[in-house]
Amino acid sequence: MLNFLKKLHYGARVMLSKSGGQPETIDICGRSTVMTHGGQGEPFLYLHSALGESMMWLPFHQAFAKKFKVYSPLHPGFGHSGGFEQIADIEDMAFHYIDMLDSLGLEQVCLGGVSLGGWIAAEIAVRWPERVKKLWIADAPGLWVEGASLGELFRFSQNRDKMREMLFHDPAGAMATMVIKDQVDEATMLNAYQAMTVLARMIWTRPYDPKLAARLRRIACPTLLVWGDHDKLVPPAYGEAYQKLIAGSELRLIKDCGHLPMLEKEAEFVDVISKFCLA
Repeated sequence: MLNFLKKLHYGARVMLSKSGGQPETIDICGRSTVMTHGGQGEPFLYLHSALGESMMWLPFHQAFAKKFKVYSPLHPGFGHSGGFEQIADIEDMAFHYIDMLDSLGLEQVCLGGVSLGGWIAAEIAVRWPERVKKLWIADAPGLWVEGASLGELFRFSQNRDKMREMLFHDPAGAMATMVIKDQVDEATMLNAYQAMTVLARMIWTRPYDPKLAARLRRIACPTLLVWGDHDKLVPPAYGEAYQKLIAGSELRLIKDCGHLPMLEKEAEFVDVISKFCLA
């Protein structure tokens, strides 16, 4: 009953948040890109995880929009964002987003993302450090970390129980059972297929960028690393590795949290990143 009430409450918050984000489709060098934006203030670019959470304007987006002008695009290959045939690797994703900043006339942004989105953000920051005012990276792969294996996402993608255990600290909680449902409709299955297709191209043969570690020294802006302390997909050891390689960076562990802090620990996630970006 408690989980049901929590789901009902979150669903109501989602409905209330929807009016805060304005969706549009923009052309990025011939790639049709779906983007939702909202709020006022410093430009804040949010890059989503393989979950595809930016398909909707969620409560955490709206919370950021109270302090920033939030841009939340869908990666090529997700939802109705096109141009995936032009994306061969993570570097192509980085170039896609610098093209987007150019198209929007944004010289410098607060940049960050979760998981896949955080990896893309790191790739952008090492190539164009002058375009990033503040950088935050949450629960992201991208590095090779000896002795710390990534969770077996592809192996367990059809096992709902295993996926909840891998992605959430509390796999029986309301958020875990709402995000990873036992029964899925056709649209959800299609979204999951799209996500796995993108991930397979990015990480199937090598789930990291062998050049990234040496390039992280190029990051010139303040950097915050945010990790769920119980992340089983991308363990906190990856956050520690990023911290060692990015001069002056800070690592913040979110207690009792798995791989998706923007959902499982929304308030703390938004608070720590907002304070960092506004400092």
